[in-house]
Amino acid sequence: MSLINGLLALLGEIESDAIAVHEGRCISVRNRNADCLRCVEACTSGALAYRAGELLVEPERCIGCGTCATACPTCAIELRNPTDAELTAQLKHSIVETKGHPVIVCEQALEAANVAADDASAACVVPCLGRMDESALVGLAAYRAFDATLACGSCETCPHAPGGALVREVVEGARNLLEAFGSSMPIDLEECVPERVLAPGGSHGQAGNDGVGRRDFFRSAKDASTRAAGAAVAEELGMVEAEPVPAAYRKVGADGTLSQFVPTRRVRLYNYLQHVGQPTADEVETRVIGAVSIDAEKCSSCRMCAVFCPTGAIKKLDEGGVFGIVHRPSACMQCRLCEHICPEQAIAVSGRVPIKQFMGKEAVCFAMKRPTWTPNKPSSMYDKLHATLGEHLEMCMF
Repeated sequence: MSLINGLLALLGEIESDAIAVHEGRCISVRNRNADCLRCVEACTSGALAYRAGELLVEPERCIGCGTCATACPTCAIELRNPTDAELTAQLKHSIVETKGHPVIVCEQALEAANVAADDASAACVVPCLGRMDESALVGLAAYRAFDATLACGSCETCPHAPGGALVREVVEGARNLLEAFGSSMPIDLEECVPERVLAPGGSHGQAGNDGVGRRDFFRSAKDASTRAAGAAVAEELGMVEAEPVPAAYRKVGADGTLSQFVPTRRVRLYNYLQHVGQPTADEVETRVIGAVSIDAEKCSSCRMCAVFCPTGAIKKLDEGGVFGIVHRPSACMQCRLCEHICPEQAIAVSGRVPIKQFMGKEAVCFAMKRPTWTPNKPSSMYDKLHATLGEHLEMCMF
């Protein structure tokens, strides 16, 4: 079983309990040359690892943190425990309980402070802050929080350090977005749990007895993930019969492109920004929205970038005598699939986007030389060779 199929087998088995997997969104599934393992690289517990060209799976390490979902640029992985909606509800609860000064705390920070999750009821408690994405933090400003504090303990000694590294990228991107839209809401990263979210006279390490606390909730999610991941490993070893991977994502549209989508997380981010304010900057830089540039001298006009683009940020253009592609950065998720698959290495993706393009008010047209052969036609192979070799083609045929 290939690396990608092994990864899909693991994620597919976990799906029923902890996460939802949209295989057609995975850029490595859409094109085998994508070379993307961001979910593996971001795994906070070592449940997923890639060493010496081999995918290693240790399901007992999984903590159900959801950092893989944050790292995935196309939202091919979505969390169910908690869902984005449930996480938003927890964040809004923290805004209310702290009177506009919400706090998000990782379990490691609580353990370091010897505080039970139920004694930090005013905070939003998650296994790892890598669960937070830009839309969640921008949402705090949209809900009129005065500031936001993320308590993540000491990442240098934390066994889940990749989550700490990822949340710092997320925080930087969220700050850039808020600043570009005129918001002055600060987002602070601290090692200690703020006193304002600790219940007075708490049990200091003893779990509460009135119902299921947050720690128990996430622990149950971890157990479910572990059980499902174990089943995936059994499948990998041939101990069970694997079901065929659905092929719906392989369908090609009338224009010759694969199916496209817009993740709800992207829609939510833009909705929040509209409530934050109007853009005040000329450009904005994040890890989740990108601008494509194409070297016309290198481009061969194959337009494979438009064929495989998961969101339609790159679309084919052939009208009014203009042949090429149209790029809309507002739909780009910076997955960089176009970069990886371009046969001429003519494409580059930048995280710095002009504000008009970011807001979808401006698109970029890349005119290309029209090829002398027509793709997807019975004679296309011959026509392409003839256009490439010219008169020498006849000599090669005999």
